[in-house]
Amino acid sequence: MRARIYNGKLIWVITDYEDARAVLLDHKNFSSDITNPSYPLYTAIMEGTRNFPTLPTMDPPQHTAFRKMLISEFSVRRANELRPAIQQHADELIDALLAGERPADLGAAFATPLIERVTCELLGMSSADMQASVAQTVGALMQQQMAAVQESGVAPDPIAQAQAAVGFQFVAMHQYFAQVVAEKAEKAGDDMLSRLIAKFVEPGDLTREQLANLAFVVFVAGVAPTTSMINIGTATLLDNPEQLAVLRSGREAVPGAVEELLRYLSVLDLLPRVAAADVEIGGTLIRKGEGVIVPNAAANRDEKVFADPEVLDLTRPTARQHIAFGHGIHQCLGMNVARVQLEIAFETLFRRIPDLRLAVPIDEIRPAMPSPLPELNQLLVTW
Repeated sequence: MRARIYNGKLIWVITDYEDARAVLLDHKNFSSDITNPSYPLYTAIMEGTRNFPTLPTMDPPQHTAFRKMLISEFSVRRANELRPAIQQHADELIDALLAGERPADLGAAFATPLIERVTCELLGMSSADMQASVAQTVGALMQQQMAAVQESGVAPDPIAQAQAAVGFQFVAMHQYFAQVVAEKAEKAGDDMLSRLIAKFVEPGDLTREQLANLAFVVFVAGVAPTTSMINIGTATLLDNPEQLAVLRSGREAVPGAVEELLRYLSVLDLLPRVAAADVEIGGTLIRKGEGVIVPNAAANRDEKVFADPEVLDLTRPTARQHIAFGHGIHQCLGMNVARVQLEIAFETLFRRIPDLRLAVPIDEIRPAMPSPLPELNQLLVTW
């Protein structure tokens, strides 16, 4: 079907499961290049990211080369090696949560710090140092922007300011990751960045700037959606006690439960592409240069593939057929790590706090900031 995005441009929206897979698999006819002016950004605020191509928004051969460098760091074996550290962080955070006040924000107390700690340790850096450095840089850039606006005497444009804020966040994080890469080049450790420096930077196959960019992608793509999955998944399970009982029935039920939650919630919901040639999808001709968005949440509720798709069923045998992590060459590189994080987060949370409950009615839960994606950074709970 056709839809209009914020700037009035018409795009194609692909909701059928098989059509969605076909688009995502066809990287020759559907480009992921964010620098292409026709690449559909679904909000004006995201225009601030157009000059920052990352692994998910690149085409081959650049995408292929970078992905090959990273793929061994995200294998099933590597993800399972992280289990003890993830479990330790989860238990420490729940200890602190139980010792604190009620109600508590599960996002701030558990979901966000858990995923940030694990991702930072994977890269070989400090979560606290990163947060402090980025906040300082963004603050300085915002002050410069405000001074320039005041000097010009022109009323500030809220959209332009929001776009700039997104851009500032990108700049600050890139600067921090560049600093970390430089430090690792001087003093290596037992971590992903140190290994990539030894394998690719020192032989000259990768620049420090490119590695900093890859580190940025690993962090952003790993933290935000997984954090949202923990928050939204917890709210969903608490609102469906009979399904929560399935998850609590034993550790062997947890992996399947996570797959169904991924299908049902699909937090990586909007996957943009731009047609690189005239191509027919589902009997409809899409012209070269036309924007396409695949909402994988819609594809994951295609009744031709998933019976009673609007029903949460943690025993669903077909759940793993979901495309919550995308499909094709751009399928989420960190999906194995994300699965392990989610399994440990949900199992530990509901085992350690058996009487956990929502502190507000589920229909009153709102994201802290408006977003076109199913994001939830805050979740008030009690026990």
